[in-house]
Amino acid sequence: MNELVIETATVALATFFASIGPLDVAAVYAGLTATESPKRRRAMAIRGTLIGASILVLFALVGEFLLAGLGISLAALRTGGGILLLLIGIDMVFARSSGSTSTTDEEEQEALGKRDISVFPLATPLIAGPGAMGAVILLMANTEGELV
Repeated sequence: MNELVIETATVALATFFASIGPLDVAAVYAGLTATESPKRRRAMAIRGTLIGASILVLFALVGEFLLAGLGISLAALRTGGGILLLLIGIDMVFARSSGSTSTTDEEEQEALGKRDISVFPLATPLIAGPGAMGAVILLMANTEGELV
């Protein structure tokens, strides 16, 4: 396997682990679906993951064009994304929640009233949040047109 592919995959894994926070997402998901049947929980998890992944793939494909249309440069996104990842990293080191990877009390109450949480809050903002969207755009920009 090409060394560049391994390096890119490692950077992507670390970036998504930091920006999505799968342990936080799993905890929120478990709390919001505690009263559901195992079959329904599995269906919501699969649907939420597929919707979140679809959103991130969409941003990977058209994110750079969207930023250009809004007049945002990749340098500005890199700076903002770097600051966001730094803040998330600091929160992880000091074990405190910034709210960027968790839900508020109002969001949890709204989710408890809904029958299906796969789109909100699971797919977005927990899986495909602003940090993950920015990260996928930057990772695609770093590939410089080579997808493999």
